[in-house]
Amino acid sequence: MKFKTLHFQAIGLTACVLYALFLAEQTFAAQECQITLSDSNLDFGRVTQPGANDPASGNAMHPLGNRVISLNASCPQPAKLLIQLQGAGQGEQFRFAQRGQLGVTLSNASVDGRSVQLAKVQSLGAPPGNSSASIEAMPGDRVIAVSGGLPVEGSQLSMQVELKPQVPVAELRTRDTKNLEANLSFQINSY
Repeated sequence: MKFKTLHFQAIGLTACVLYALFLAEQTFAAQECQITLSDSNLDFGRVTQPGANDPASGNAMHPLGNRVISLNASCPQPAKLLIQLQGAGQGEQFRFAQRGQLGVTLSNASVDGRSVQLAKVQSLGAPPGNSSASIEAMPGDRVIAVSGGLPVEGSQLSMQVELKPQVPVAELRTRDTKNLEANLSFQINSY
């Protein structure tokens, strides 16, 4: 089994690192699928402490700004393609920093240049759930491209991935510089 690994990071609070690991897994012995990203280094910049007028509640969330990247997956032979998202969870989103959240939205998908919708599935080969042009992804989700409610077969899958990190205001109230991190992985399987 061969793996293709890509890293991307986002920087904020001097070094706010959003670390993502993207794996492409070989499902068939003769077929190797790969994932590429439009931008492998996202910079959220320096995050300053919230001002006195910001909510004082430690539960209030401070957004760090959204970023959009393109994810492109390719396989040498046409097949049904499944993207699986992995990462630590915080509520119904991915964990960002100690108590923050990283929202992930998948959208604008196409297979071999044709627009498709996205749907979640319970397992490889399972029937798709409700389809949409945009899906809020959670840790452990499996997402496939569909058209007319049926899985689409192809060799090129493209989509936009919107990353929306936010941290509790209380986590930013510090005199020390600290790194805020998240681990997120996308794995592609063909079937």
